[in-house]
Amino acid sequence: MDPSHISAYVNFSCELRIIQARNIEFIKPTKNLFARLYLPTGNNKSIQLNSKNISTISLPIWDESFNLDCSCPQEFLENLNEQNLVLELRQRKMWGSKLIPWKVIIESQNMELKKWLKMDLVNGSDCKEGMFTTPEVEVEIKVRVASAAEMEKQNKRRLNNWNECGCKNGHDHQAWCNTEDCDIFALSAALEAF
Repeated sequence: MDPSHISAYVNFSCELRIIQARNIEFIKPTKNLFARLYLPTGNNKSIQLNSKNISTISLPIWDESFNLDCSCPQEFLENLNEQNLVLELRQRKMWGSKLIPWKVIIESQNMELKKWLKMDLVNGSDCKEGMFTTPEVEVEIKVRVASAAEMEKQNKRRLNNWNECGCKNGHDHQAWCNTEDCDIFALSAALEAF
């Protein structure tokens, strides 16, 4: 494979965690609540992720994570700065959403963002009368990017350590089986076949 072709790709890893919601007491308690995420993948396409349903009667805690690991062209990351991650708070229909610019996530310290996001309510939201507070969802987003060269170094380190047992003495992981033991094992296996 052409080395210049390898360097054009990066390993992109994203962990999205929906932690909890607050200020949702005005939602009709007969319906379950869930969060929906849309991750842009380029070319006006996105991946849709749905959280588990939670009851609006109980404390609204999801503590649910989604992980995305992929190899992508460098151009994808450059274009990602212009994209938005979309978070929706839903029952059957959407009644609140929030756009999270990827640029904010990528430019944050260590490419990690943990914060409460105020939902922008949608007209016709299924809410009780007299609502005074805006619903919020706490999210945590962690992004990691590694070049193909960095990934190759990590893979080589793993392969070099494959034959070690993992102890501080660096023994061969097959040290428990000497030549005589292997011969006896092979003979036993052959006799069982008959």
